[in-house]
Amino acid sequence: MKIFDTLSAVAPSVTVIDVRAGLMSPTLAALRDIGFLDAARSGQITFAVFHILGSSIASLDEIAETASYMVGAKYFLVKNFINNTSFFEWDQSTYASYFNRIKDATELTIPKLNEMAYEQVEVASVPFLKFVANKGPHDEAANYSFVLRGYVRHWLANVWSEYDRIKLTDIVGSSKQVAAARPAGEK
Repeated sequence: MKIFDTLSAVAPSVTVIDVRAGLMSPTLAALRDIGFLDAARSGQITFAVFHILGSSIASLDEIAETASYMVGAKYFLVKNFINNTSFFEWDQSTYASYFNRIKDATELTIPKLNEMAYEQVEVASVPFLKFVANKGPHDEAANYSFVLRGYVRHWLANVWSEYDRIKLTDIVGSSKQVAAARPAGEK
């Protein structure tokens, strides 16, 4: 409850909720039941869903389950290439049957990161940017591989490029945009 009770706060904010696989539809149903989706539909709040997809049929079936909840939302179908899968792009009818189900959905592609680079970031237990900057968990100097840092740097540039392509900063918006979207008299 605390997450959603802050939505009427004076200062604009961004709230990120990470929902594990299989809980997207129940979570969206709960948001519908508390009036959150109605508030998004009426423009009181900006609601963006980044639906992280695997390349399995089960993962793609979730697109159909969520379709009815997406009116008023900015819906992003995120192809997360954690391995060398293709999301059925080789079979256009199967591909279209999933990715064309929601009219205004935007596809977002997170490219595959070199496996060894990913593993070393995990071993280092630092965010990607700290790894690239050669910093440890407490900002101390580290000695990560130049080559692996290069892979991560290149991968991050591609991810940021995708965020720029979908205009992520416009979705989050400035405080002026948020204030303009609120009804007169509400601060």
